[in-house]
Amino acid sequence: MARRTLLLLVAALLTLGAGSGQTTQTTASGSAPVPFTVTHDVRYGTAGGKDLLLDTYVPDDTNAERVSVILLHGGAWRTGDKRNVVEEATLLAQRGWVVFAVNYRLDEPEAFPAEIDDVQTAVRWARDNAYEYRMDPGRMGALGFSAGGHLAAMLATLGEGPPDRGGRILVGAAWSGPMDLSALAGGEAAALAPLLLPCSPSACPQRWADASPIAQVDPSDAPFLLANSDAELVPVDQARDMAARLRTAGIVNQLVVVPGNRHGRDLHDDVWDETVAFLDSYLTRPTDLRPPNPKATGVLLVVIGVIVAGGVIGGLRVRRRLNAGVTGEAAR
Repeated sequence: MARRTLLLLVAALLTLGAGSGQTTQTTASGSAPVPFTVTHDVRYGTAGGKDLLLDTYVPDDTNAERVSVILLHGGAWRTGDKRNVVEEATLLAQRGWVVFAVNYRLDEPEAFPAEIDDVQTAVRWARDNAYEYRMDPGRMGALGFSAGGHLAAMLATLGEGPPDRGGRILVGAAWSGPMDLSALAGGEAAALAPLLLPCSPSACPQRWADASPIAQVDPSDAPFLLANSDAELVPVDQARDMAARLRTAGIVNQLVVVPGNRHGRDLHDDVWDETVAFLDSYLTRPTDLRPPNPKATGVLLVVIGVIVAGGVIGGLRVRRRLNAGVTGEAAR
């Protein structure tokens, strides 16, 4: 009887452990939106004597292993605010995802690399606070628009090694994001690139390469979706060339080109479903950074206790039998 009880407990633990590797998401079409709570102006760091702020969109469900997304507004690296991405943040939070809408520095005399440092700091901060938001620190993605798309691509490509730790991301997406600043500076959108770098590509080519996602690509980078209009402010060749570079490096990517001149968040109606599907396909995969499941840990402790108790009881029974045998031999 004791052995049967022990086996049942072990089976229950294994079942629970398998279940802890999955996250229930409200992603099916027609699912009821998950209620969520918004907290504005959460400090994720300081720089230049100023607080770096973000808004959190946290689902009210009890899921302990949520995925998360960093949202990055546009504005040519000089304007814009996290309030500009409320619509996208709301839709993602209603799916049961934790959303961090991030502000980054816009008022530096020379922006680069301030804004890149800031968004990497935001990713690290979110990971450090994963337990507070009941999220898996490994399953973080990023979605950016225009200049924010450039920063999302930098998060996906900067550095080497696993894309699910540190300041990196597991998957990313950019709408109208500049990918090759040197090429941008020499084309029709030449006025954009100097907003990030004051020197010319010929005067400081390495700095322009350092600020370009296309120059950071290596085989360890995150899967990435690129969306662009075919006649907009950021030339479509920026997205096409980046997709080609990712393919060469063996990085899964998806290129979505739509007709017209819609830019940045104006692409929402055209590419939202494809973007969410792409993010979802990678964010819902388990990673080796999943936080401990308290429920599974509790069951594990119970099972260990039962095993120990069973061993003690079994030892006592054996001892009694041996003693009884010794007594019987003496009686003879």
